[in-house]
Amino acid sequence: MPKTLTENFVEQFTLCKVTADETIGIIAELGQKEEYVAAAVAAARQLGAGALVLHASSLSNPMLPPYTADGREVAPLLAAAGECDFVVDVTVGGLIHSDVRTRITGNGKRMLFVAEPSDVLERLIGDSDLRGRVETGGNALRSGSTLQVTSAAGTDLTADISGEDLPITHQWGYVDEPGRWDHWPSGFVACFPNDRTAEGKIVLQPGDALIPWQRYVQDTVTIEVEKGFITKISGRGTDAHVLNDYFEAWGDSEVWALSHMGWGLLERARWSAFDVYDPRTLYGQELRSTAGNFMWSTGSNRFAGRETPAHLDVPMRNCTVEIDGAAVVRDGVLVQE
Repeated sequence: MPKTLTENFVEQFTLCKVTADETIGIIAELGQKEEYVAAAVAAARQLGAGALVLHASSLSNPMLPPYTADGREVAPLLAAAGECDFVVDVTVGGLIHSDVRTRITGNGKRMLFVAEPSDVLERLIGDSDLRGRVETGGNALRSGSTLQVTSAAGTDLTADISGEDLPITHQWGYVDEPGRWDHWPSGFVACFPNDRTAEGKIVLQPGDALIPWQRYVQDTVTIEVEKGFITKISGRGTDAHVLNDYFEAWGDSEVWALSHMGWGLLERARWSAFDVYDPRTLYGQELRSTAGNFMWSTGSNRFAGRETPAHLDVPMRNCTVEIDGAAVVRDGVLVQE
């Protein structure tokens, strides 16, 4: 029998090492996802922890411009969240790329984003085995110099990942150590290559995914990349036109930049999710985490000083991902360590 949303939150908070002497801060948007707020509060109480609900009028970014950031709520939000031991983000769009997240985790607080439906949360909950695979992938990135991605469809992309300070994102779906952020559920590793070093070509095929549009690619699309920026998007179908239209709408050169790159490691995640579920009820974590995908993104990169609400994640199938010539994914299948 499926667990209730509260039962899932209790299990997740246990993974996150919530203790009875802690206070949980729950950041939400007024009138949105109230069932998540209630479940988080109930789970905190079951574990003996305190709970503080922080409602903001709106923290989500629009899908298209015009957009002007409103920072009036950030300072009081940070002041309240800063007094909590563990912060749970149940906003609609998430505070992933915001100053709020950076400053909360920078102060040593644990922070977790939750957005998927309850059965997805339950089915894809993380564990120590997943954590080990993600950390192994991160070690491979950290010790590498060049990331290369190829495919039979024509993708051939390289990026410089050298340097001890390479920013790496490890997502295994829970936060059990100070200063850690994660997204429940998750199962992938990614890095932010050295800025303006990505070069080559990406060829999207039908069945690849566009997030947060929550749909599959329908047509072949060729994306040319120079010095870390998309310089041309071409293709005969609708997808190339729509992608060009989306990027042009912002009137901002930063939206054309490539951001993070990595691969999925969660064996339980299914590529079919956008057809099995109503895609608009999903945040897209299942596709981001599907084992053997290659996922790259556009726009925001706080390590390069790029702040923009325009951001796409693009998981792809059937790619080969190599670090200094050693494959970690071959033709869309994980290479065993």
